[in-house]
Parts: sequence; C-alpha cells; structure tokens
Amino acid sequence: MKDQIETALTRVADSARTTMNTAVDATQERVGQAGKAIATGKKPVAKLSKASIDVNGIGFRLSKDLIELQTKSVQGSLDALAGGFDAAARAESVGSLLAYQRDTLPKVVRGYITDIREAFDLVRSAATDVTGVVSGLGKTAAPKRAKTAAKKTARKAPAKKAKTKAKTAAKTAAKKVVEVTESVTAA
Repeated sequence: MKDQIETALTRVADSARTTMNTAVDATQERVGQAGKAIATGKKPVAKLSKASIDVNGIGFRLSKDLIELQTKSVQGSLDALAGGFDAAARAESVGSLLAYQRDTLPKVVRGYITDIREAFDLVRSAATDVTGVVSGLGKTAAPKRAKTAAKKTARKAPAKKAKTKAKTAAKTAAKKVVEVTESVTAA
C-alpha cells in the first residue's frame, strides 16, 4: 500500500510540475510578447513628439506673421488718419475735404481687404501645414472621431464667410460715404 501511495503522490507531483512548467512557459511567452509590443510602441511616441514640435513651430510662425501683419495694418491706418488730418488742414472748403475723403476711402478699404486676405492666407497656409504634419502620422496620430470632427470643421469654411462679410461691409461703407459726399457737395 505504501508503494501505491508513493506512486499516486509521484503522479500528482509530476502532474503539478508539468502544469507549473506549462504555466511558466506560457507566462514567459506572454511577457516576451508584451516586451516586443512595448518596444514597438516607442516609434509612435517619437512620431507624436516630433509632430507636436512641428505643430508648435507652425503655431509660433503663424503668430509671428499675424503680429507683423497687424503692425503693418495699424501703420497703414495711422498713415491714412494722418493723411486725413493733413487734408483737413489744407482743405479750402467742406466740399474739397469730402472729395478728398471720397477719393481716398476706396484705397483705405482696399488696404483693409488686402490685409484681411493676407491674414486668411496665413491661416490657410498654417492649416495646410498642420494637416500635412497630422496626415503624416497615419493611424497613430488621431482617432477616427478626431478626423471626422476635423472634416466637419473644414466643411464650414468660416474664413470664407468672414472674408465675404468683410468685402460686403467695405463695399456698403464705401457706397454710403460716396452718397453722403455727393449730397453734401451738391448742396
């Protein structure tokens, strides 16, 4: 009976060793796979890091360009204001002053429209650059929801609407000034 117990215990021990070895082998295999997966995860992190730096650079460049454009626009406005004061000081009559304003207003409005177009071009260029950076990331960069949201935002084209509104407002203002100038000059 002692032999039977020893044999049974030996079988149990062998079975336990086999089960333990199988579990250890499977665990080692899974750990090895996890290590490989983690190692391959470094590449997307490096891509995202570079893309973040690139997008920040685009943002800083856009800010610089817009500030320079704003400075130019303000200087143009100040020049126009100074010209208006100079014309007022030299005007021989209200009619000649209004005629000066009638003649210079379209130039000033064109300057504003040009500045607005230039600003939109800067923003459009930056958006194109950012799109290039993000599209270079592939599936790693943006989940599908973010891409869909970007497409919806792009469809709205707010820059185009604002540009059209600015043109319309400038034309309306120029027409009103011409009308007022003509009515005052005629009187």
